[in-house]
Amino acid sequence: MKKNSFQLWPAIDIINGKPVRLLQGDYSKKTQYDQNFADISKTFSKFAYGIHIVDLDGAKQGQPVNTDAIQEIIQNKGNTVQIEVGGGIRNLHDLEQLFSIGVSRCILGTAAFKDQDFLTKALIRYGADKIVVGVDCKNRKVATHGWKTESTVSDIEFITQLEQQGVTTIQYTDISTDGTLQGSATKIFQELHTKFPHINIIGSGGIATLSDIQAVKDTGITGIIFGKAFYENKITAQQLQRFIQHNDRT
Repeated sequence: MKKNSFQLWPAIDIINGKPVRLLQGDYSKKTQYDQNFADISKTFSKFAYGIHIVDLDGAKQGQPVNTDAIQEIIQNKGNTVQIEVGGGIRNLHDLEQLFSIGVSRCILGTAAFKDQDFLTKALIRYGADKIVVGVDCKNRKVATHGWKTESTVSDIEFITQLEQQGVTTIQYTDISTDGTLQGSATKIFQELHTKFPHINIIGSGGIATLSDIQAVKDTGITGIIFGKAFYENKITAQQLQRFIQHNDRT
């Protein structure tokens, strides 16, 4: 895959060591999928730039929980596929634990918003290529603590601050679209790409079809995270392989 190719990041959300998907971040509205991590990882490696893992138990408890499951995914991934992990990462020890088992990069959410000093230390120790910040928003306001707490800080304010701190990659989720299969927040993505041309923006939420992925690519952002559409066979691995092959030729 070319360095500047559009990036596909299929997602694995984990609760109790099992792959699940939530609707709009609601833990009470979860679907557990009857697939094992080895099979999922091998399938994803055929088309993915990387695998996006969220430790949902970790997000709730404020520390990594499902490290055994994460290790299993790492052991079964393709050699060229990156693994990124988010959920409950609150300190340098948490980062060290995840990097030590082979995680490629870590996603800071609540901690990056609440503790700027920690974010700065993480960037200094590990570099901006290994530290990603999740910008999760309800009505364009940053939400934290597993999307349960909505702040008064706008997405633009937060991303401006992150850029000033040296962050080079963010992942933006419009919570209203997450898990809905009703299309992504392409207007928001387009606006953010225009306002922050030097930030790598990975979108997330709402993907239902290959056309939805194409629509996100057309906004100019770096890539897209998706899960439910794949697990429910609305998009196939073969379609995604063809998409990437076409993308690499153009």
